[in-house]
Amino acid sequence: MQPASPGSPFTRAEGPHDIFDEGIGWGVRTTIDYGHRLFYSQLIQGDEEEGDPIHVVENALLLHLGAAIDPLYWLRGELHFPLALFENGSGDEGRVSGQDLPPPEAPAPGDLRIGAHARPYSTDELDVSIGVRVWAPTGAAPGRAAYMSGRDAFARVELVPAVAGEIDVVLYGCTLGIAPMFFAGRDGDRLAASCAAHFKVAPFVTVGIEPHVALFSYADFDAESVDDDIARKHVPGWDEATVAVQFEPLAAAMFRIGEFNIGAAIGPGIGNAPGTARVRALLTLQYASQTTPKKIERPPPDDDLDGLPNAYDACPKQAGSKEQRGCPSERDKDGDGIIEGDACPDQLGARHSDPKANGCPDGDNDRYPDPIDPCPVEPGVETEGCPKHARLEGGQFVITPPIAFLGLTAKLTADSRAAFVEIIRTMRANPKLELVSVGVGTKGTPPKLTDQRAKEILVLFDEQNFPSDRYEVVLNDELKGGQVAVRVVR
Repeated sequence: MQPASPGSPFTRAEGPHDIFDEGIGWGVRTTIDYGHRLFYSQLIQGDEEEGDPIHVVENALLLHLGAAIDPLYWLRGELHFPLALFENGSGDEGRVSGQDLPPPEAPAPGDLRIGAHARPYSTDELDVSIGVRVWAPTGAAPGRAAYMSGRDAFARVELVPAVAGEIDVVLYGCTLGIAPMFFAGRDGDRLAASCAAHFKVAPFVTVGIEPHVALFSYADFDAESVDDDIARKHVPGWDEATVAVQFEPLAAAMFRIGEFNIGAAIGPGIGNAPGTARVRALLTLQYASQTTPKKIERPPPDDDLDGLPNAYDACPKQAGSKEQRGCPSERDKDGDGIIEGDACPDQLGARHSDPKANGCPDGDNDRYPDPIDPCPVEPGVETEGCPKHARLEGGQFVITPPIAFLGLTAKLTADSRAAFVEIIRTMRANPKLELVSVGVGTKGTPPKLTDQRAKEILVLFDEQNFPSDRYEVVLNDELKGGQVAVRVVR
């Protein structure tokens, strides 16, 4: 059994994925898997069966361990490792395809699975992922403690496309496992599909169905007429491969407690593929979380150690009093620490390389003093003195390029985030601009996506520590989805 990645709300299928801006997502998962009558052998002569089936694996209790890490919201790496805690059989030796099948012993390891998944498209309603998974030949083969791998030790590679999403109270997902060597008839390769549909019966409980179907390729050969070394290699395309079928529909439920998920599933097995349980029961415990980088708080620099940080010290290299803004001289009328060459002797200012601006105030605090600032009331970038994206014209902001989001997500483009930062800086520099109103378009857009976009803008204002009574974010049904209008209220 291939379990879903940690963090999925399903047992086998990949589920909806949360988008995050910063930090690293990670999760761990443990699944206890009980299967009844997973593998049997029966002697057939002509058209008649001789004797009762030999249940080589009567009962199996397996443990599936999984871990995942998301260094980016669209990229996931994962590990899965199964372990046979207990396997037993009828005690008799069976025989399939010319090989003896001894009863198993336990415990024993299974094949390690290593995978990576990328999400080129991700919204709440539709999450698309494309991945690859490698099954490393680390499991115990028949005759070596337990039935946890094939008789021959070779790696298996699978392509893993998946879709998932959340629509109202329905969670859905479907994951394919495509082994390219299946089409060459290599022994043990598979094509598999695991799907799921859950319904939210409470904020923390979902119930649903999870059907799983798989086709397995088995290379046919006559062990008595073929050299045993050749037979054991199972050369791809050897003769004509036999295809066996496995179908296991499960009824499942998932309980969410904070960042923990507890899942249970049970269902019958139908088909002739080894590993198809008459009855399978699963119990899953998983934890998924997200870490965010911690910001290290450092005291602001104070070169002259006079108690005033450099940013507020008019004389950062000379210790002085707070009354003189950190400057020592009494000849400084405006207390800005500039005595010789002060272009604005009666106005508090800062040092500047331009004689016309040396010692002059900088009203918008963009390091361009007012005499040489082409935009004295609009904080700009250091190389220009004017905003790059949001200009104040006639008391209103003109934004270039217009505010936009990344595709069908709630993430703002880099230019749009920069424009909002410039708007906030200009509002701070102009107290007479009482309120900035941001309208988010709703026309033709799902309400959930619109709400997320509005929240994205609110979070940006909050991150800039802008007073909440000087801005508002409202939904505007006259604008198309994705459009944003910014208006200044005086």
